[in-house]
Amino acid sequence: MINELMSADPTMALKAVRLIDSVSFKTALRNVSGSVSIVTSGRAPERHGLTVTAASSLSVDPSTVLVCVNKAAGAHDTIVSTRSFGWNVLTSNDVDLAQKFAGMDGSKGDIRFSDGRWTVLASGSPILIGSLCSFDCQVIGMHPVGTHTVFFGAVISEAHQDNYEGLIYRHGKFAVPRVLPETGR
Repeated sequence: MINELMSADPTMALKAVRLIDSVSFKTALRNVSGSVSIVTSGRAPERHGLTVTAASSLSVDPSTVLVCVNKAAGAHDTIVSTRSFGWNVLTSNDVDLAQKFAGMDGSKGDIRFSDGRWTVLASGSPILIGSLCSFDCQVIGMHPVGTHTVFFGAVISEAHQDNYEGLIYRHGKFAVPRVLPETGR
């Protein structure tokens, strides 16, 4: 029954299930380490972007990703209207940008792009020069669920570098992952 509801309308399926409260859910999620990224869309002077941890590869063949964007975020409607987005995975050097795009300094819209070095690739979405990796995506699907929309993107271009540590977020703080020694040898 739930699978049938999910395929028809995810909101109806969620109402059919007894969910934990949002405070408990957020508390538990603080234990999940997430890669920190900036999702961007639009062209100057109408660029928008936000810091996210809900972004992931979806398929290697064809090359597709997904990003989850709050419907209240300025970037949401820009992604819908342009049908494109950039997914910029941050390095440990990008904490200030992560905070800026999270709105911690009160900035919104195009002013957030005043820091960092930005370019565009195929779609025209803003791409952060020097990010760990950036994926330039054309929207091939979108799926609203609760407060967010899951955007599915076909990767039409990319840029990457291997010389930096990725930035993660856990327990409400930015961090750098630590490589553990190999065991079992």
